[in-house]
Amino acid sequence: MCWADAAEKFTNALASTQAVPGGGAAAATAGAMGCALVLMSVGTTLKRKGTPAEFVQPLQESNARLTGWLDMLQNLARQDANAYENYLKAYRLPKTDFARETLVQEALWAAACVPADTADVCRQIFCETGIIREKISPIIISDVLCAQHLLRGAMACCVENIRTNLQYITVPERAEKLKKLLETYESNGK
Repeated sequence: MCWADAAEKFTNALASTQAVPGGGAAAATAGAMGCALVLMSVGTTLKRKGTPAEFVQPLQESNARLTGWLDMLQNLARQDANAYENYLKAYRLPKTDFARETLVQEALWAAACVPADTADVCRQIFCETGIIREKISPIIISDVLCAQHLLRGAMACCVENIRTNLQYITVPERAEKLKKLLETYESNGK
């Protein structure tokens, strides 16, 4: 399957009336696309003969970090879909089931933690772009700038997912933790 077919398949899945994938998977995928653009920019710069020797090691180290983050974001897209499916299973249990509320709360917590983890990884990648930006070949700097926009968008989507889940979390400690995360992401975004 070529990349365009895979992208079309994913966007069609998002457009469907199925419960998953949804906004969390889209956010993780947008973050992964941003990360991939930075990886491509680093790799291309490393291949160029005109790259200064003192840039090579920092870019190689960045490449290793970015590769790990890309894997994390791809996994987080899957985890988001799984978390929401688990929520739906718990929610559909009979209201007379004594375990239902606990299972719903556990699923909601997982559904909020995945976008929190996604936002954190996207933040790390965004910070990395600031560190390596001056080392990237000017001919492809627009890819790094596009990556930054994708990463910001992914983080904003994660904030919305956390905010939505927060209103249904009834465990006070968990709700407080999510509120603090929201404050952190919102203050960093200003």
